[in-house]
Amino acid sequence: MANVFKRVGRGGLFAWYVRYLDPISGKDVKKKLNAKTKREAELKRAEILNEINTGDFEVRQRQSEIRFFEIADDYLAFSLARKRSSLKDGRTIRNLKGFFGNVPCEKIYRSMIDRYIAERKAGQGRLGKPIQNSTINRELACLKTIFRRAHMDGKVARNPMAGFKLLPEDNVRDRVLTDEEYQKLLFACPAHLRPVIITAWETGMRKNEILRLKWQQVDTKNSLIQLYGDNTKTGKSRKVPISPFLLNMLSKMKPNNEWVFNFKGRHLTDVRTAFVKGCTQAGIQDFRFHDLRHCFVTRMRRNGIPDRVIMAITGHLTMECFKRYDSITVNDLRRAVGVGVPEKLEQFWNKGAL
Repeated sequence: MANVFKRVGRGGLFAWYVRYLDPISGKDVKKKLNAKTKREAELKRAEILNEINTGDFEVRQRQSEIRFFEIADDYLAFSLARKRSSLKDGRTIRNLKGFFGNVPCEKIYRSMIDRYIAERKAGQGRLGKPIQNSTINRELACLKTIFRRAHMDGKVARNPMAGFKLLPEDNVRDRVLTDEEYQKLLFACPAHLRPVIITAWETGMRKNEILRLKWQQVDTKNSLIQLYGDNTKTGKSRKVPISPFLLNMLSKMKPNNEWVFNFKGRHLTDVRTAFVKGCTQAGIQDFRFHDLRHCFVTRMRRNGIPDRVIMAITGHLTMECFKRYDSITVNDLRRAVGVGVPEKLEQFWNKGAL
């Protein structure tokens, strides 16, 4: 049973309360109600009794007690078991737990998420640079997924990220190396990194696709590299053609083990330090390893290769994503001006006839 009663405080102010037996703890509970009249208080009491009778009360009680770090750890366990990007998820979840950590999920509202965004914007990234909107958006997307999965499992009653608009982004990179810069980079970087850079330049493959490449995937007879879905970002297999220059390089390499790229006889798994060192010694600024993919797409487009053929090589599934990698430089714009001008018209102008 449950009953409602009114308490009158100082100045004549009053509040309505409900008294009931907690079905989980067995304790006598007195709870303040958001009601102005006895009728409203009785309706609230009826809702509580209905939840107790249907079992929803216990569910809501558990939902009110669960904290963010619990659902975050649940999602991280899922990510480690199912996703190739689990390391990135781990870093993102570490940032989220640093802010939301022990907060009850039912107390996380948009105002708190806005405070998280403000704190991240005021902070600095791993290299001491301001944190970009794109980075914060990836974290917000992870937060949304954490709550969505928790809501599907009945662990939380709502998803505070539902309908939340992400921050505007302007992170499309257009850094493309000139042939001269590319040659400088090759001569400046460590010897074990050169075959990796050449492969990226000649194929447009992603870094992980290159570093995880095995000799059994390299078909020198047909000049093709076979990439399987378990090693591509999109999860789809594709064939990548091998250029004559790359074929010559691969033919001269002596396999030490199943992996194509090695360092001191062991599988090469990371090139970040060596790549940064090579760029510094070559005097190349604002350039990342992934930008080599931009270079490949842009060079193919300039050579007149159809977009769909380039997309088949690089593995881009949508034109929107593909366009982010196709950089239009100032020289491209200059070459476009004057195309198709009639020869006679140009002659007349040069003679001063116009």
